[in-house]
Amino acid sequence: MSVDCGDSPKVKAMFLDRDGVINRKLPEDQYVCNHEEFELLPGVRAALSIFSRLGYLLVVVTNQRGIARGLMDENALENVHDYMKLRLSECGVILNGLYYCPHDRDEGCQCRKPRPGMILKAAKDMNIDLGSSFMVGDSDSDIAAAINAGVRAVRISGDQDPKACFTFETLLDFAHHLERSACK
Repeated sequence: MSVDCGDSPKVKAMFLDRDGVINRKLPEDQYVCNHEEFELLPGVRAALSIFSRLGYLLVVVTNQRGIARGLMDENALENVHDYMKLRLSECGVILNGLYYCPHDRDEGCQCRKPRPGMILKAAKDMNIDLGSSFMVGDSDSDIAAAINAGVRAVRISGDQDPKACFTFETLLDFAHHLERSACK
């Protein structure tokens, strides 16, 4: 018999958008529907390894509107995600969570970014401290979701984003920044 000694300590997480942060983003209104269309961006595995080493859980939160539009189904999405996890695991990177929103923009769900539903659900499921976590994305809706959930927003872009806490050109640039900060 175990004795409950109170709540376990909260952990920090790196919430990550998928398209444009982890894998190459297709042109607007085109969706990665199979593993042949999925291409990891350069430096992603190294960046995720650094985040893990720094004690962050790795949680993907991704809008997948292609399902609502009938361009793919949830089985096809699961196959893409299985392929992504396989490619990441080849270098020892394990995702701690993967959440997706299959709804269209006008469905009013609470999970579709810029709403914070996926982040809040993951935080509840995994006992995540939102205040010490980051949301990394490449779009306005990712930054808004971070702000709405109470996590620090990081924009992956060549242009500065005044709403984000940080803007970096690549995920690896952000990982190196955190790594240098941790060593001080």
